[in-house]
Amino acid sequence: MSHKSNISIGVLLSSSLLLTIGRGATLPFMAIYLTRQYQMPVNLVGLAISIAFTVGILFSLGFGISADRFDKKRYMLLSVIAFIGGFIAIPLVNHAGLVIVFISLINCSYSVFSTVLKGYFADTLPATTKTKVFSLNYSFTNMGWTIGPPIGTWLLMYSANLPFWLAAVSAAIPIVFIQRYVQRINVAASSDKSEKVWNPAAMLRDRALGWFVSSTFLGSLVFGSFSIWISQYVLTVANSTLAEAVIGVVLPVNAIIVVTFQYFVGKSLRPDNLKKLMTLGSVFFLMGLAVFMVAGSNLYLWGIAAVTFTLGELIYAPGEYMLIDNIAPEGMKSSYFSAQALGFLGGAFNPVLSGIVLTELPPQSLFFILMVITFLAWLCMLKGMSVKPLVNARLQ
Repeated sequence: MSHKSNISIGVLLSSSLLLTIGRGATLPFMAIYLTRQYQMPVNLVGLAISIAFTVGILFSLGFGISADRFDKKRYMLLSVIAFIGGFIAIPLVNHAGLVIVFISLINCSYSVFSTVLKGYFADTLPATTKTKVFSLNYSFTNMGWTIGPPIGTWLLMYSANLPFWLAAVSAAIPIVFIQRYVQRINVAASSDKSEKVWNPAAMLRDRALGWFVSSTFLGSLVFGSFSIWISQYVLTVANSTLAEAVIGVVLPVNAIIVVTFQYFVGKSLRPDNLKKLMTLGSVFFLMGLAVFMVAGSNLYLWGIAAVTFTLGELIYAPGEYMLIDNIAPEGMKSSYFSAQALGFLGGAFNPVLSGIVLTELPPQSLFFILMVITFLAWLCMLKGMSVKPLVNARLQ
């Protein structure tokens, strides 16, 4: 890779980190903000946030698909500007409904940025480098979620609005650096090729894509919001004191393992070993869930389970991107990554599923159900790999 390309990668990864710090400093506290500022009841807060996240992802699908027809650098800049606008608006408005609208805008713009970012990497990087960069991006995202919440907690001590101003300021920095240092993809030079390939309707006929999106949905049901379903479970079988202690162990362990080992695990993923490693990742998920189930009040077991569970996450996260990149035709990378983003709705649905299971069934049933979902996600992944995609590239 050229020196300019390396600079572009560094700038985009740093931008991903800064945007995630802003989200991490604000979104975990949105329930507190809405309750404190607008006296919204807890059940309405949960429903409102779920709706905002769902609407954001659904709208980002259309924007992400159209990004393949325009300059991705400009698209990323516009999405960051919208991201900043949402955070600036929330402290200035005085209506809960408008706050939900702007949360949707923030989530949509971040999803667009994340999707176009992956599309940019897929279009510009050689195959041997993509998985390494995807893994680095996932590590930077997790670093953002590790750094952001403590900063948000500290700022909330002074003002409920300070985390939003921080998010706006931290997102303003990437605008300068993306504009100055990120290389522009020459859309016109590849327009003839893109004219033949770019056909979003064709994605509806791509059975491999359908299976991979299903796998992503089921996988994100398990690990997309795992800290939430763990806290729901512990609150059901014990009390809030133990729940706080468990989360205080599980989240730092997860963050440390991801930040430390994600790059080294991700760079070992290749088309020829992806099936085997994704299967291993599924096994780690199953083992982690089994230990979670028997951990009880033993914080050491919760920590061991978190390590095992996170090893599955280390493999699954970049592996899913690699699956999509392999089947996406040239000129439609962002479109395919946008379609994959629909699978992340699983993480949004998990708290609802967990709440129903913990209310209607014995609490430990939750782990058995999540194990079955993990197995189904693995089967969908295998099925997608066995289907002939719409392009010649195929994982064996």
